[in-house]
Amino acid sequence: MIVFDILFILLIIYLFVYCGYQLFFYIKARDIEKYFEMHEKTRSIMIDKRKLCVIIWATCKDKNLDKLLSVLNSQSYSKENYEVHVVYQKEENDTSATRDFALGARIHNIQNPDYFSKDKAVNLFVQKMIEEQKFDAFVFLGANRMIGEKYLENINKSLGESCVLVGSKVCTNENPQLAKRIKASIISAYLKYVNRTNSIVRSLFELPFFVDGENLVITSDVLEKMGYVGIEDKDSELEYSLDLASNGIKSIYSPYIITAVDVKNYDFSSPSWRNKFSLFAYYFPLLIFKSNPFKEFILFLLKPNSLVVLFSYILLFILSIYMPNHVAQKVVALLGVCLLINFAVSVKVSQIQIKEIFWLMLYPLCLSWQKLKILINALTMRSIINSEYEEENVSSATINAVASNGKKDFVCKLDLVSEDGMRKVVFREGNRFIVTDSYLRMYDALADMTYKLKTKGITLKICQNCNHFSISPDGTLDCLNGKCQVSQNEILIWNGCQYFYIANQNQENN
Repeated sequence: MIVFDILFILLIIYLFVYCGYQLFFYIKARDIEKYFEMHEKTRSIMIDKRKLCVIIWATCKDKNLDKLLSVLNSQSYSKENYEVHVVYQKEENDTSATRDFALGARIHNIQNPDYFSKDKAVNLFVQKMIEEQKFDAFVFLGANRMIGEKYLENINKSLGESCVLVGSKVCTNENPQLAKRIKASIISAYLKYVNRTNSIVRSLFELPFFVDGENLVITSDVLEKMGYVGIEDKDSELEYSLDLASNGIKSIYSPYIITAVDVKNYDFSSPSWRNKFSLFAYYFPLLIFKSNPFKEFILFLLKPNSLVVLFSYILLFILSIYMPNHVAQKVVALLGVCLLINFAVSVKVSQIQIKEIFWLMLYPLCLSWQKLKILINALTMRSIINSEYEEENVSSATINAVASNGKKDFVCKLDLVSEDGMRKVVFREGNRFIVTDSYLRMYDALADMTYKLKTKGITLKICQNCNHFSISPDGTLDCLNGKCQVSQNEILIWNGCQYFYIANQNQENN
């Protein structure tokens, strides 16, 4: 039990240090109004119009792209001082029309699978733009974000020499469902709370900030020095933030550069603890040679989120009741008082209303549920990739496919299932769920799915149903291969591409 006693003591010390650290920030937050007064004065000064390059990474799944481009095309910032470029991942089954220009933006279609990674494609484009030396700064914007008409104007006013700016984020909701409205209220209260108690305070202390790859501004000289940008996912953003800080480049938070994200697209994911600890271990030996802001930034990796604090205290509280000889009740009670004082002070400095306090207190529950869904999705995807199923005689794979209801195309999922030597297909789209009968060949199962969907007025746009497709017998019963007469490529029967042309009825029945 000595080991457990040491762990309990370390956990209690960890939470006390966390309380002291947070309280120090909340005391500093009293100067927030002075912060805004100072910035309003500097922002009112006439400054040069910088040349901005807006870069958006998008795929066929990003349905709000045109809406975002429309707002970017009507900015208050002079059009001669900015360009909008969309790095668009054009997959084979993407049947949307290929565009080179749209709503004032240049579309760069990426069709090479080697560059389907966000970082690879964006960095390839950035390198070309840096060589041309046309722009003073680059703006990286998410395709699912929305902005105001003064977005670029605010960026120009906030930009300094050799800097990295991380913008602010708010949550919106266009869905009248009660669950979505509650979720939006919880997220909005949380973002308002965090912006004033953490984000702006870090700016007051001139401390580095973790980058947001969907609302990020980097001056061209910094990009040239770094040689790349890392915004693929949360782990990439964390690594890039630390790389910037280790090179003496601070990523600064700006509350004026605001983007909005709809509640359905809000990302609850965070850098993995494994990646955090590996980066902490990598940079820790370098702390003695670095500045104090960088030292704080590295130690900031160990800061717990609200769930860790809540569950850790609940654990200690339960142990103090059932194991009082190992966990002192007075110490746990004192820790609880410190946590309550921290929360009370933070609520005061955040200036949130009473109803927002209620929504804020529900955030740990909302976060727990979202984290659980992320975990379930990750485990499900891993099981599909590794083909680890409970029944050895059952295997499955899930693919994205395109279907049409006669008015528009939409993306659906097809589960290709093999069970006891038989094949069947499961169609999933929203709440719709259709299953075929079992067949010896996957070809016949897909044909059955095609028929079932056709009776509902839906066309399944896969190669097997395309007029340009010809099957390539390989000597096996379950023939899955074919050839496209347009691209001359070898393909699988469930693939799709932009050349889809529905086969005639006779062909479908063969």
